[in-house]
Amino acid sequence: MLKLTNVTTLYKNKRGIRRISMQFEKGDVVGLLGPNGSGKTTLMKTILSLTKPNSGSIEIFGKKPETDLPYIMRRVGALIEAPALYKDMNAYQNMVLASKGRPDKEEIDRLLRLVRMEQYKNERVSKFSLGMKQRLGLAIAFLDNPELVVLDEPVNGLDIEGVAEVRELITNTAREKGKTFLISSHIASELERCCNKVAVIIDGEMVAFRNTDDVLREEDSLESYFFRLVKEKRGELVI
Repeated sequence: MLKLTNVTTLYKNKRGIRRISMQFEKGDVVGLLGPNGSGKTTLMKTILSLTKPNSGSIEIFGKKPETDLPYIMRRVGALIEAPALYKDMNAYQNMVLASKGRPDKEEIDRLLRLVRMEQYKNERVSKFSLGMKQRLGLAIAFLDNPELVVLDEPVNGLDIEGVAEVRELITNTAREKGKTFLISSHIASELERCCNKVAVIIDGEMVAFRNTDDVLREEDSLESYFFRLVKEKRGELVI
């Protein structure tokens, strides 16, 4: 489904990601953990060809972005940083625009119901709260039935109910439809509850990529595992 081999993406200030390798299969829900500025968003942008890597190779669905990007992007959904929404348009119009000229009214309505936004579909985005914008961004990420969904902080701005609903949406979609997810989050407990694999990136380097169940057989929680890895990577005393 997705394979990265020694991928390096560096900015002019030399920050970014270095020698990232990872591979996962259809139906995997992979959680990406890391401190602020560790390179999580850079990694996701590189996978989506929003940022060009300096070196290494990427394969998605067995294809390379350098030669087959249109084919790949037709099968990928994404929400990176903040949803790209048109504030003077309503929710439904944003969905139509994001459907690339192939709007399916029933599918749009279904997705809006799925993220609890159907009742607001005729309201302008400028009136939406942060959480409402996030829900609409998630609906857009699921347009066109993607096989791989990349979500950067998908529960940002959501209340407790919204966080639980997004977790359920991801786990059900992966289990019932075989969709594959890569999700970044600062909330280790949420990733623990929905991800079958976890990758930890610290200071631009991948320090661990393991099955979540294996981690939890050794650690009290994904959070304690993450903190231990951060301390070890930075040479701090582990208690």
